[in-house]
Amino acid sequence: WTWAGVVVILLLIFGLPLTRYKLLGLVVKEPITVTITDSKTKTPVSSAIVSIAGRTAKTDANGKATLKAPVGKKTMTVTKRYYTTSTAPLFVGLKATVTSVHLVATGRQVPITVLTRLTGKALANAEIKVLDTTAKTDANGKADIVLPTTAASDKASVALSGYNTAQVSVQVTSSAVSGNTFQLTPSGHVYFLSNLNGTIDVVETNLDGTGRQTVLAGTGKEDPNTTSLLAARDWRFLVLKTQRSGSQAALYLIDTSNNKVTGFDNSNASFDLIGWDGHYFLYDSQSLATPQSQSSHEVIKSYNADTLQLNQLDQNQVQGTAASYGYQAFGNFYILNNELVYTTEWYTYNSAGGSFDLSSDSDTIRVVQPTGQGKKDPQTFAASGVSYIQAALYQPQAVYYGVYDNATSATTYYNYSNQAVTTLSSLSQNDFTQPYPTYLLSPSGNQTFWTELRDGKNTLFVGDDNAQNPKQIADLSDYSPYGWYSDSYVLVSKSSSELYVMPASGLASSQQPLKITDYYKPAQSYNSYGYGYGGL
Repeated sequence: WTWAGVVVILLLIFGLPLTRYKLLGLVVKEPITVTITDSKTKTPVSSAIVSIAGRTAKTDANGKATLKAPVGKKTMTVTKRYYTTSTAPLFVGLKATVTSVHLVATGRQVPITVLTRLTGKALANAEIKVLDTTAKTDANGKADIVLPTTAASDKASVALSGYNTAQVSVQVTSSAVSGNTFQLTPSGHVYFLSNLNGTIDVVETNLDGTGRQTVLAGTGKEDPNTTSLLAARDWRFLVLKTQRSGSQAALYLIDTSNNKVTGFDNSNASFDLIGWDGHYFLYDSQSLATPQSQSSHEVIKSYNADTLQLNQLDQNQVQGTAASYGYQAFGNFYILNNELVYTTEWYTYNSAGGSFDLSSDSDTIRVVQPTGQGKKDPQTFAASGVSYIQAALYQPQAVYYGVYDNATSATTYYNYSNQAVTTLSSLSQNDFTQPYPTYLLSPSGNQTFWTELRDGKNTLFVGDDNAQNPKQIADLSDYSPYGWYSDSYVLVSKSSSELYVMPASGLASSQQPLKITDYYKPAQSYNSYGYGYGGL
């Protein structure tokens, strides 16, 4: 009987609608979607505050807000600066509720358009802040913001994640005027050398040229002939080769996440920079303290920028005496996919003018990983029969070699790709000696960027990881490839001292690359350098 009484009471309670929703509201909450529009323009009102039963939500760029509230009779309040507050009853039922509100503006509706500066495309969800009110752009990059009519213009900021915030002036007009179309530049920093202050400094700036600051000021002792700055493909690390003190250049790492500078090789040597493979920096060192007649005069090294560890990849060998000896030298350096490929060649010296016997030695095509592992010689040649070896990177991951015979003066050609060497019987000398592009790889390694000379001017191309499926992105351009910034933008230089950025997809016919800055071009160029930027 007790349980039967409880059931009867519950049936009576839930049989009355008002009582039912009041009790259910204690435990049951249902979603509510509210769309806020301007009563006059019928455009979405973003950043309006919707309040129901103590719960609040802010409208997005489409004027929509979603929140949950207890079921039953409620009051909904919608507020936004320079609009009349709206208060209206709302019934929240046992299913999703959809409603709309038209807000009445107390100021002037000002149409705003926000575009990306590099492509001219619309930017959605950009937030415009003026005085004490905000608005967000829709998918077409448009927003209406209501402002008081007390001034002809107001200062504002336009912000969007992934872009530099722009400080602008908004004209208080209900007409769509060009002065209320604003452009944002993708966020990010580029680093370069500058002698604007009279010394060779390392400088950084935003992609639009703003925010310029000196990262490492020059000491005034820098030698223009030996100073270089090379950036990793993702711009996370830089290596600076410069003479800041003493009589020799040293190597410095710059971590762009905090601009910390670390010297990692100041040995008494001359350094030939090879380039970046990921966060490994590779270079060739020739000692000024160890004579050529001794082993280890020349050493190939790599520096792990993440762990700050210096590795020795290879060192040359020497045979004989100080008066008569054969010595090994390295050359033809190319960074391919996770490996350094180069040549080793034997040379002789005799103080009396004679020769040194190299009959038991071999010249080689050699590869090694930047960690120092996997070193091998996929091809060897009798050193006594080789006059010299030349090489050409004809594709991003493939190298031609020309081996010149001492006795016959004939040339045998080889191809290195996919970690294997093959003899090329049909390759002509013209094919071997023609100038090949310098292929710059994107940070992901999935795209390449290069130029071809047509009618005396550079024509720019972007292709896949092997420079196939090329797309021309600039026609008969005065610009030269400099590097990538992310996989979406490429950097180009003009007149060897001006740095620009443009979309990797190309420019519209009415657009030009965006100038970032003037810069100091080092005396030394790295024409075969495809795995980093700054030395081209």
